[in-house]
Amino acid sequence: MKKLLVSLSVLLVLCGCGTQKNENTEEIVDPSTLTVVTPKGAPVLAFYDWIANENYSRVAADAIGALWTGEESPDVITVDITSGVKAISNGADYRLAAVVTFGNLYIGSAGNDEDDTMDKDDKIVLFGNENMLPSKVFHYLYSTDYDDTIIYVADAQQAAACLMKGVDLEGNPVDYVFLAQPAMFAALKQNENASVAVDIQEAYRSKSGMDIVQAGVFIKNTVSDATAEAFLNNLETSISAGIEDPEKMFNALSVYEGDEFMTQFGLPNLNVVKAVFSQKNALGINAMGLGFKRAKDIRNDIDAFLEVMGIEKTSEEIYR
Repeated sequence: MKKLLVSLSVLLVLCGCGTQKNENTEEIVDPSTLTVVTPKGAPVLAFYDWIANENYSRVAADAIGALWTGEESPDVITVDITSGVKAISNGADYRLAAVVTFGNLYIGSAGNDEDDTMDKDDKIVLFGNENMLPSKVFHYLYSTDYDDTIIYVADAQQAAACLMKGVDLEGNPVDYVFLAQPAMFAALKQNENASVAVDIQEAYRSKSGMDIVQAGVFIKNTVSDATAEAFLNNLETSISAGIEDPEKMFNALSVYEGDEFMTQFGLPNLNVVKAVFSQKNALGINAMGLGFKRAKDIRNDIDAFLEVMGIEKTSEEIYR
Protein backbone atom coordinates (compact mmCIF):
# COMPACT_ATOMS: atom_id res chain seq x y z
CA MET A 1 0.00 0.00 0.00
CA LYS A 2 2.82 2.40 0.91
CA LYS A 3 4.56 1.62 -2.39
CA LEU A 4 1.32 2.35 -4.26
CA LEU A 5 0.90 5.71 -2.49
CA VAL A 6 4.49 6.68 -3.25
CA SER A 7 4.03 5.77 -6.91
CA LEU A 8 0.83 7.81 -7.11
CA SER A 9 2.54 10.79 -5.46
CA VAL A 10 5.41 10.71 -7.92
CA LEU A 11 2.97 10.42 -10.81
CA LEU A 12 0.97 13.42 -9.59
CA VAL A 13 4.13 15.50 -9.21
CA LEU A 14 5.24 14.62 -12.73
CA CYS A 15 1.82 15.40 -14.12
CA GLY A 16 1.82 18.73 -12.29
CA CYS A 17 5.23 19.63 -13.72
CA GLY A 18 4.06 18.79 -17.24
CA THR A 19 0.97 20.99 -16.92
CA GLN A 20 3.03 23.93 -15.64
CA LYS A 21 5.40 23.60 -18.54
CA ASN A 22 2.54 23.61 -21.04
CA GLU A 23 0.99 26.66 -19.42
CA ASN A 24 4.25 28.58 -19.75
CA THR A 25 5.07 27.37 -23.25
CA GLU A 26 4.29 29.88 -26.01
CA GLU A 27 4.55 29.06 -29.67
CA ILE A 28 7.33 31.00 -31.42
CA VAL A 29 6.56 32.00 -34.98
CA ASP A 30 9.56 32.31 -37.28
CA PRO A 31 10.53 36.01 -36.81
CA SER A 32 11.45 36.31 -40.49
CA THR A 33 7.77 35.81 -41.41
CA LEU A 34 6.71 38.96 -39.57
CA THR A 35 5.74 41.93 -41.72
CA VAL A 36 8.07 44.89 -41.11
CA VAL A 37 7.87 48.50 -42.30
CA THR A 38 10.48 51.22 -41.85
CA PRO A 39 10.82 54.71 -43.27
CA LYS A 40 13.47 55.24 -45.91
CA GLY A 41 16.68 56.77 -44.62
CA ALA A 42 18.93 55.91 -41.69
CA PRO A 43 16.56 53.29 -40.11
CA VAL A 44 17.07 51.08 -43.18
CA LEU A 45 20.57 50.31 -41.91
CA ALA A 46 19.10 48.60 -38.85
CA PHE A 47 17.27 46.19 -41.15
CA TYR A 48 20.01 45.49 -43.68
CA ASP A 49 19.56 41.78 -42.93
CA TRP A 50 15.93 42.06 -44.08
CA ILE A 51 16.47 43.70 -47.47
CA ALA A 52 16.00 40.45 -49.39
CA ASN A 53 12.96 39.50 -47.27
CA GLU A 54 9.68 40.07 -49.12
CA ASN A 55 7.97 40.80 -45.78
CA TYR A 56 10.05 43.97 -45.35
CA SER A 57 8.84 47.26 -46.85
CA ARG A 58 10.38 50.74 -46.92
CA VAL A 59 8.11 53.74 -47.34
CA ALA A 60 8.27 57.51 -47.17
CA ALA A 61 8.14 58.67 -43.55
CA ASP A 62 4.84 60.50 -44.06
CA ALA A 63 3.20 57.28 -45.33
CA ILE A 64 3.62 55.46 -42.02
CA GLY A 65 0.82 57.36 -40.29
CA ALA A 66 -1.77 55.39 -42.26
CA LEU A 67 -0.33 52.01 -41.27
CA TRP A 68 -1.08 51.97 -37.53
CA THR A 69 -4.62 50.64 -37.92
CA GLY A 70 -6.54 48.33 -40.22
CA GLU A 71 -6.13 44.78 -41.42
CA GLU A 72 -3.00 45.66 -43.39
CA SER A 73 -1.13 47.10 -40.42
CA PRO A 74 2.27 45.35 -40.21
CA ASP A 75 3.58 43.31 -37.31
CA VAL A 76 6.49 45.71 -36.79
CA ILE A 77 6.74 49.44 -37.50
CA THR A 78 9.96 51.38 -37.09
CA VAL A 79 9.42 55.12 -36.91
CA ASP A 80 10.55 58.14 -34.96
CA ILE A 81 9.81 57.81 -31.24
CA THR A 82 7.53 60.84 -31.20
CA SER A 83 5.20 59.60 -33.93
CA GLY A 84 5.04 56.10 -32.49
CA VAL A 85 4.20 57.20 -28.96
CA LYS A 86 1.54 59.56 -30.31
CA ALA A 87 0.05 56.73 -32.36
CA ILE A 88 -0.21 54.51 -29.29
CA SER A 89 -1.88 57.29 -27.32
CA ASN A 90 -4.39 57.54 -30.16
CA GLY A 91 -5.24 53.85 -29.92
CA ALA A 92 -2.69 52.07 -32.11
CA ASP A 93 -2.40 48.43 -31.01
CA TYR A 94 1.39 48.47 -30.64
CA ARG A 95 4.04 48.73 -27.96
CA LEU A 96 7.53 50.22 -28.01
CA ALA A 97 10.20 47.51 -27.92
CA ALA A 98 13.57 48.98 -28.91
CA VAL A 99 15.46 52.00 -30.19
CA VAL A 100 17.78 51.57 -33.18
CA THR A 101 19.05 55.07 -33.98
CA PHE A 102 20.55 57.44 -31.45
CA GLY A 103 21.18 60.69 -33.22
CA ASN A 104 22.62 61.66 -36.58
CA LEU A 105 22.01 65.39 -36.16
CA TYR A 106 24.48 68.20 -36.78
CA ILE A 107 24.73 71.92 -37.41
CA GLY A 108 26.91 72.74 -40.39
CA SER A 109 28.72 76.02 -40.95
CA ALA A 110 28.31 77.33 -44.50
CA GLY A 111 31.68 79.08 -44.27
CA ASN A 112 30.27 82.63 -44.28
CA ASP A 113 30.68 83.41 -40.57
CA GLU A 114 33.92 85.34 -40.08
CA ASP A 115 34.36 84.45 -36.40
CA ASP A 116 33.14 80.81 -36.76
CA THR A 117 30.95 81.26 -33.68
CA MET A 118 27.17 81.14 -33.59
CA ASP A 119 26.01 84.62 -32.60
CA LYS A 120 22.56 86.17 -32.34
CA ASP A 121 22.92 87.93 -35.68
CA ASP A 122 23.91 84.79 -37.62
CA LYS A 123 21.46 83.36 -40.15
CA ILE A 124 20.49 79.81 -39.18
CA VAL A 125 18.49 77.43 -41.39
CA LEU A 126 16.15 74.83 -39.87
CA PHE A 127 13.98 72.49 -41.90
CA GLY A 128 10.32 71.85 -41.17
CA ASN A 129 8.43 74.18 -38.85
CA GLU A 130 8.38 75.28 -35.22
CA ASN A 131 6.73 72.02 -34.11
CA MET A 132 9.14 69.61 -35.77
CA LEU A 133 12.27 67.93 -34.43
CA PRO A 134 14.93 70.37 -35.76
CA SER A 135 13.22 73.37 -34.18
CA LYS A 136 12.34 71.58 -30.93
CA VAL A 137 15.88 70.27 -30.40
CA PHE A 138 17.49 73.54 -31.48
CA HIS A 139 15.34 75.57 -29.09
CA TYR A 140 16.00 73.11 -26.26
CA LEU A 141 19.72 73.69 -26.72
CA TYR A 142 19.69 77.42 -27.47
CA SER A 143 16.32 78.68 -26.19
CA THR A 144 15.06 81.71 -28.15
CA ASP A 145 18.47 83.36 -28.58
CA TYR A 146 18.43 83.02 -32.36
CA ASP A 147 14.71 83.41 -33.12
CA ASP A 148 15.14 86.69 -34.97
CA THR A 149 17.51 85.14 -37.51
CA ILE A 150 16.12 81.62 -37.96
CA ILE A 151 15.10 80.74 -41.50
CA TYR A 152 12.70 77.81 -41.97
CA VAL A 153 12.71 75.77 -45.17
CA ALA A 154 10.29 73.01 -46.09
CA ASP A 155 12.48 69.94 -45.81
CA ALA A 156 15.95 68.52 -45.36
CA GLN A 157 16.57 68.58 -49.10
CA GLN A 158 16.13 72.34 -49.19
CA ALA A 159 18.25 72.74 -46.07
CA ALA A 160 21.03 70.70 -47.70
CA ALA A 161 20.88 72.97 -50.75
CA CYS A 162 21.36 75.98 -48.47
CA LEU A 163 24.50 74.45 -46.96
CA MET A 164 25.85 73.43 -50.36
CA LYS A 165 25.49 76.95 -51.78
CA GLY A 166 25.86 79.00 -48.60
CA VAL A 167 22.69 80.91 -49.36
CA ASP A 168 18.97 80.61 -48.58
CA LEU A 169 16.30 79.90 -51.18
CA GLU A 170 16.22 83.60 -52.11
CA GLY A 171 19.96 83.81 -52.59
CA ASN A 172 20.80 85.56 -49.32
CA PRO A 173 23.91 84.38 -47.41
CA VAL A 174 23.35 81.97 -44.49
CA ASP A 175 25.77 81.03 -41.72
CA TYR A 176 24.57 77.73 -40.24
CA VAL A 177 22.30 74.87 -41.30
CA PHE A 178 20.71 72.12 -39.18
CA LEU A 179 20.90 68.74 -40.96
CA ALA A 180 21.02 65.00 -40.37
CA GLN A 181 23.51 62.51 -41.77
CA PRO A 182 24.06 61.50 -44.50
CA ALA A 183 22.60 64.69 -45.99
CA MET A 184 25.19 66.66 -44.02
CA PHE A 185 28.09 64.71 -45.52
CA ALA A 186 26.76 65.11 -49.07
CA ALA A 187 26.29 68.86 -48.57
CA LEU A 188 29.79 69.34 -47.17
CA LYS A 189 31.22 67.67 -50.27
CA GLN A 190 29.61 70.36 -52.42
CA ASN A 191 30.89 73.34 -50.42
CA GLU A 192 34.63 73.37 -49.73
CA ASN A 193 34.16 76.18 -47.16
CA ALA A 194 31.56 74.28 -45.14
CA SER A 195 32.24 72.25 -42.00
CA VAL A 196 30.53 70.64 -39.01
CA ALA A 197 30.03 73.31 -36.35
CA VAL A 198 28.00 71.45 -33.70
CA ASP A 199 27.54 67.76 -32.97
CA ILE A 200 23.97 67.81 -31.66
CA GLN A 201 24.40 64.48 -29.88
CA GLU A 202 27.22 65.88 -27.75
CA ALA A 203 25.44 69.18 -27.09
CA TYR A 204 22.24 67.38 -26.09
CA ARG A 205 23.99 65.00 -23.70
CA SER A 206 26.00 67.87 -22.21
CA LYS A 207 22.79 69.72 -21.35
CA SER A 208 20.45 66.85 -20.45
CA GLY A 209 22.76 64.06 -19.33
CA MET A 210 20.73 61.81 -21.63
CA ASP A 211 21.07 60.45 -25.15
CA ILE A 212 18.96 61.43 -28.12
CA VAL A 213 16.58 58.66 -29.19
CA GLN A 214 15.20 58.71 -32.71
CA ALA A 215 13.90 55.61 -34.48
CA GLY A 216 11.91 53.21 -32.30
CA VAL A 217 10.78 49.65 -33.05
CA PHE A 218 7.06 49.20 -32.35
CA ILE A 219 5.62 45.67 -32.28
CA LYS A 220 1.94 44.88 -32.72
CA ASN A 221 0.22 43.39 -29.69
CA THR A 222 -1.03 40.44 -31.73
CA VAL A 223 2.57 39.20 -32.00
CA SER A 224 3.23 36.75 -29.17
CA ASP A 225 5.79 37.70 -26.53
CA ALA A 226 7.94 34.71 -27.48
CA THR A 227 7.96 35.67 -31.15
CA ALA A 228 8.64 39.32 -30.33
CA GLU A 229 11.55 38.29 -28.14
CA ALA A 230 13.00 36.10 -30.89
CA PHE A 231 12.63 38.96 -33.37
CA LEU A 232 14.35 41.44 -31.05
CA ASN A 233 17.18 39.04 -30.26
CA ASN A 234 17.80 38.51 -33.98
CA LEU A 235 17.66 42.24 -34.66
CA GLU A 236 20.10 43.04 -31.87
CA THR A 237 22.51 40.38 -33.11
CA SER A 238 22.23 41.63 -36.69
CA ILE A 239 22.82 45.29 -35.78
CA SER A 240 25.78 44.42 -33.57
CA ALA A 241 27.28 42.36 -36.40
CA GLY A 242 26.77 45.22 -38.86
CA ILE A 243 28.47 47.72 -36.58
CA GLU A 244 31.38 45.37 -35.90
CA ASP A 245 31.78 44.45 -39.57
CA PRO A 246 30.10 47.12 -41.74
CA GLU A 247 30.90 45.19 -44.93
CA LYS A 248 28.03 42.84 -44.04
CA MET A 249 25.69 45.81 -44.13
CA PHE A 250 27.22 47.32 -47.25
CA ASN A 251 26.98 44.02 -49.13
CA ALA A 252 23.28 43.79 -48.33
CA LEU A 253 22.70 47.37 -49.48
CA SER A 254 24.63 46.84 -52.71
CA VAL A 255 21.74 44.88 -54.20
CA TYR A 256 20.60 48.24 -55.62
CA GLU A 257 22.74 50.72 -57.52
CA GLY A 258 22.52 54.22 -58.99
CA ASP A 259 19.15 55.97 -58.85
CA GLU A 260 17.49 52.77 -57.64
CA PHE A 261 19.60 52.90 -54.47
CA MET A 262 18.15 56.32 -53.63
CA THR A 263 14.64 55.21 -54.60
CA GLN A 264 14.75 52.07 -52.47
CA PHE A 265 16.58 53.35 -49.41
CA GLY A 266 16.22 57.12 -49.37
CA LEU A 267 20.01 57.39 -49.03
CA PRO A 268 22.32 59.21 -51.48
CA ASN A 269 24.48 56.27 -52.57
CA LEU A 270 26.49 53.43 -51.08
CA ASN A 271 29.77 55.35 -51.11
CA VAL A 272 28.24 58.14 -49.00
CA VAL A 273 26.82 55.58 -46.55
CA LYS A 274 30.23 53.94 -46.24
CA ALA A 275 31.98 57.26 -45.69
CA VAL A 276 29.52 58.48 -43.05
CA PHE A 277 29.38 55.16 -41.23
CA SER A 278 33.15 55.10 -40.95
CA GLN A 279 33.06 58.40 -39.06
CA LYS A 280 32.42 58.68 -35.32
CA ASN A 281 30.41 61.39 -33.64
CA ALA A 282 31.66 63.18 -30.54
CA LEU A 283 30.26 60.39 -28.35
CA GLY A 284 32.20 57.69 -30.19
CA ILE A 285 29.17 56.27 -32.02
CA ASN A 286 29.04 55.82 -35.80
CA ALA A 287 27.89 59.08 -37.38
CA MET A 288 24.64 57.46 -38.58
CA GLY A 289 23.67 56.83 -34.95
CA LEU A 290 22.96 53.14 -35.53
CA GLY A 291 22.67 50.99 -32.40
CA PHE A 292 20.28 48.82 -30.40
CA LYS A 293 18.82 49.19 -26.93
CA ARG A 294 15.69 47.75 -25.34
CA ALA A 295 13.28 50.62 -24.89
CA LYS A 296 12.28 49.66 -21.35
CA ASP A 297 15.96 49.88 -20.34
CA ILE A 298 16.30 53.51 -21.48
CA ARG A 299 12.94 54.86 -20.44
CA ASN A 300 14.56 57.94 -18.85
CA ASP A 301 16.22 58.86 -22.16
CA ILE A 302 12.93 58.37 -23.98
CA ASP A 303 10.93 60.46 -21.50
CA ALA A 304 13.54 63.24 -21.54
CA PHE A 305 13.47 63.41 -25.34
CA LEU A 306 9.68 63.33 -25.45
CA GLU A 307 9.63 66.26 -23.02
CA VAL A 308 11.82 68.21 -25.45
CA MET A 309 9.26 67.39 -28.14
CA GLY A 310 6.42 68.60 -25.92
CA ILE A 311 4.99 65.15 -25.11
CA GLU A 312 4.13 63.74 -21.69
CA LYS A 313 6.20 61.02 -20.06
CA THR A 314 5.43 57.45 -21.08
CA SER A 315 3.53 54.91 -19.02
CA GLU A 316 4.90 51.44 -18.37
CA GLU A 317 2.09 49.94 -20.43
CA ILE A 318 3.47 51.16 -23.74
CA TYR A 319 6.68 49.13 -23.45
CA ARG A 320 7.21 45.62 -24.75
